Order: sequence, then C-alpha cells, then structure tokens
Amino acid sequence: MKIGIVGFSHEEINHEMAHSLLLQSFHQLTHRNHHDEPIEIVSGLTNIGIPKIAYQIARELGFITVGISAERALHVKCGIYHVDIQIIEGKSFGDESIIFIDYIDYLIRVGGGKQSHQEVDMFIEKCAQRGINITDALIEHDLLPSTQPESRSSF
Repeated sequence: MKIGIVGFSHEEINHEMAHSLLLQSFHQLTHRNHHDEPIEIVSGLTNIGIPKIAYQIARELGFITVGISAERALHVKCGIYHVDIQIIEGKSFGDESIIFIDYIDYLIRVGGGKQSHQEVDMFIEKCAQRGINITDALIEHDLLPSTQPESRSSF
C-alpha cells in the first residue's frame, strides 16, 4: 500500500492541525490494508512542512518512508528527510511528478500550492484511466497558514 502525500513544504503552517489531519487520513486509508502489505508513505523528501510531518508520523507508526524528488531537493536549505527509499528524478521540482504519481496507490493532500494541485489532477487522471474510484483513493484537506482547515474528503 503506497500512500502519496503532497502539501506545503514550508514551516508557516499549523503543525498541530497538519499532524492531526495527516494522522486521521492515514487511519482512513490504512484500515483498508486487508492483505497486510507493507505501508509506504511517499512524499517529496524535504525535511520541512507537510512532508516532514508525514514522515515523522510514518516512523511512529512503523511505516516505510519513501522520498521522490528532483535533484534540487538535495540542495535546499531545509535539507532532506532521511527516508528508507530515495528516488531522484530530474533536476527541477516538478520533474519527478510523473514518477511520483505512477508510484502511489492513494493520495493525501494537505494544503499545498501549484505543484500539489497539479499532482492531484494527475492522480485523478490516472485513477480515471485505470477505472479506480477516486472517492476511494484521494483525501484532500485545505490548510492555510494561521487558519482553521477546510476539509474535503472523498469518503
């Protein structure tokens, strides 16, 4: 079971709310793991914001951590999160999006900007092409700096 996580990669978020939304979303999806397959949490490798929080929760729950990003992530100020599996694709952020979307089975978005929303659109298209019910595979939460979130869950 491979769960992709997209969202803000900066510190100007409500960490407590982000943690709560991610944990709730993990539980919504992982209860479906009827075959006891390994659970992988897949995000953008950076050690900041939503990816960092997702990786921290994954470690607490004993999940495998996977980072898929472009070469640029190796040189950002925030650094990279030490994940179990690291996949580097392309030079600039966004170059890895196709690999990321192909890799995952489910997607959770917590906030995020242009790239996060583009990856959600790509995931929706992938699900449509494969006959996967998007309401079973996608969870989205809007999380704005210093505000309460608006949740839009497909469940």
